[in-house]
Amino acid sequence: MPNYLLINPSMASRRQLAHYLQRTGWLNVGQTGAFTEDMLTAIQTTKHALVFLRLANPDDHVPGPFLDALRTHPAVIITSPYPQHLFNHLNLNPFDFLTEPYSFERFAVCMDAYVSRYG
Repeated sequence: MPNYLLINPSMASRRQLAHYLQRTGWLNVGQTGAFTEDMLTAIQTTKHALVFLRLANPDDHVPGPFLDALRTHPAVIITSPYPQHLFNHLNLNPFDFLTEPYSFERFAVCMDAYVSRYG
């Protein structure tokens, strides 16, 4: 069963993501947290797990070791109320970028692409 990591969520974004994940029916093992050593280790050791990174604004600080791990992880999905180009300074190449609020249909397109690539 595929699993996921959820980093830096707000209460509203966590609820929306949980609801959408439940609707997909197949992705339900997850770990939620902040920028901690445990989360960093999880990113580094789960190469095909989805990593949902919520960035509340373009000035959010992402610790250097996390940036390094996220830059090499193949399945990072960034969510934010701001458009993707405002985060170019982080030099991340996410699998997908979901601008909040995003619809279930948009989320489903993202999950279909993930399944197509990683099974």
